[in-house]
Amino acid sequence: MPKTKEQKAVVIDELAQALKQSANSIVTDFTKLTMVDLDSFRKKAREQGMRYTIVKPTLVQIAAKQAGVEGLQLAKTGKSYGLVWGGKDEVGVSKLAYEFAKGSDDRVHITLGIIDSKLVPVEMIIQLAMLPSYEELMTRIVGSMNAPIANFTYGLNYNLQSFYNVINRLIDA
Repeated sequence: MPKTKEQKAVVIDELAQALKQSANSIVTDFTKLTMVDLDSFRKKAREQGMRYTIVKPTLVQIAAKQAGVEGLQLAKTGKSYGLVWGGKDEVGVSKLAYEFAKGSDDRVHITLGIIDSKLVPVEMIIQLAMLPSYEELMTRIVGSMNAPIANFTYGLNYNLQSFYNVINRLIDA
């Protein structure tokens, strides 16, 4: 049953608010996905503080224009479109969408990305998805800061251990 103009206006307002509030969004297209696949992806997105919703191309184009995103054009093909938004940063949203597309047996494709109200190509989304997460970067930084201290301690301990081993050999001989 088609939606009325009032229902479409509500959907457009919700999408426009989502695009305004979240600086990071990704549009995906998909075919032949089951509701189980969509529900599991939505659950995974909610756990990470993101949302995923199915959108009609014309409604998301109107909402993007209202949100200040210029040039968003989605082709009216037989595919369905979805919008991922939210999260803390571009990398998290990109990783989530990329992993979903990668694990879907070629049924989901990333169509485009919206970062800071500007359209970005799929290649940039994939590059962002390959970056390490914030937590992983912090772990690397702490490890790098800890390395000189750990090496210094090992160097001090190594000399004492060597001296101890020489003394033990002399005692045994």
